[in-house]
Amino acid sequence: MLKRFEVQGYKNFKDRFVLDFSDVRDYQFNTECIKNNLINHSMIYGKNAVGKTNFGRAIFDIRSNFQRTMREPIEDTYINADTNLDYAEFKYVFQFNEDEVVYEYKKKSECVFKDERVTINGELVFYRDYNKNKNEINNLKIIGTETLNWQLFDADDEISILSYLINNIPISQDNILAKLYKFIKGMTLFRSEHNLPIGSFYIQDFIRNNEVEELEKFLNSFGINEKLKVKANPTGEKELYFAHNRPISFWRNVSSGTKSLVRLYRWYKRLETATFLYMDEFDAFYHYELSEDVMKMIKKLENCQTVTTSHNTNLFSNQIMRPDCLFILTKENIVAVANATDRELREGHNLEKLYKSGEFDVE
Repeated sequence: MLKRFEVQGYKNFKDRFVLDFSDVRDYQFNTECIKNNLINHSMIYGKNAVGKTNFGRAIFDIRSNFQRTMREPIEDTYINADTNLDYAEFKYVFQFNEDEVVYEYKKKSECVFKDERVTINGELVFYRDYNKNKNEINNLKIIGTETLNWQLFDADDEISILSYLINNIPISQDNILAKLYKFIKGMTLFRSEHNLPIGSFYIQDFIRNNEVEELEKFLNSFGINEKLKVKANPTGEKELYFAHNRPISFWRNVSSGTKSLVRLYRWYKRLETATFLYMDEFDAFYHYELSEDVMKMIKKLENCQTVTTSHNTNLFSNQIMRPDCLFILTKENIVAVANATDRELREGHNLEKLYKSGEFDVE
């Protein structure tokens, strides 16, 4: 699981922002939000343009380090525009049973490293300074790579050393690097409001995979009480329809909220191997009751650590989350609600009312 994440100098995060999943309180409600004494399900709330989307991109920057060929930057917005530094800094702390892995790196762009470091259980495994082309390699026996032929490593290549290690040594599933790589591969970013038209292609997948009945049950469970049927359209292609006396084309007539649910269903079906899920503004098209129902569904994902973001103050509630799992993001920092007030928050407190009254103003 991800225990702690820090970012500085990336996009709109000039100063250091820290999301600490280990800061767990002793609340006796919504205990399903905690796993292995770490926050397993959380929500980030914030106003428009504070950086909720970019914060998700920051967390997922680690995945770009494992691309076989790193992409060239499309735009010059990787480094914060107001920092005096020429790099962005990232720090990930992972917890796997009793083992703690700290992965830190600085990059000048998505493609260009400045340095990279891995520490396991407090012991430095390797450090690389890409500018000086210098390595400090220690304790490789910790990860079973002491016999690795480093002559194969191209010092002029910008590939991550961690990626090189993982892709060039045979490691068992019990190896801590294997656990780390599995977690990173399983990280999933979901944005419900993007590319809604592409959902029509999802419908064709459901038809081909005989999943229409499951989709219907999924939609019914969220209060969309419609029957679905597959029939050929005038061109002869199979299409999904609402099953009325006069069938109505599903995708051409469905609401934005239902389209978003269809996309969520497709992602949810594929979350069996997900390890970390960041759902950005997942409820952009939802009624508040539907938002609550989706959150209840997400909280049932026991083996996937989840972070959702929202503008919906109705979700700012002890009925949905708890003060140590609910975070407020501003342009200055990110803070758990439990740390945003001197008040001793209890289950009976109306967090939404307190928020609107300015109780948790952290700017």
